Amino acid sequence: MNSPTPVTPPPPKRGSLGLGIGLAWAMLVGGYIVSALLANAFLYNNDGAFVVFMLLPWIGEIVLIGWFAQRGQPRTAIGVAIGIGTIVAVALLLVAACFGLLAGSGFH
Repeated sequence: MNSPTPVTPPPPKRGSLGLGIGLAWAMLVGGYIVSALLANAFLYNNDGAFVVFMLLPWIGEIVLIGWFAQRGQPRTAIGVAIGIGTIVAVALLLVAACFGLLAGSGFH
């Protein structure tokens, strides 16, 4: 006799690394655009508040990591952290390239 095979439940959704990396880049670029628009609309000659506005996308990314971790999607949370790492790496590469270009010209 044929016995029915037991149905295994699908694996739990753990998220996606690619989604996390994409969200990190999108949140930083979009967050800077929105923060700059809001800061320029509401602030005038207040540099301290402008700095706070420019830190909001970075704070939002940290909150995004916690939110995905709390929802049971650790791979997406790790992806956001990796995305932050890639953003820092690209910034360091750009600084190094600009320094190399200026060093060859004697910084003039």
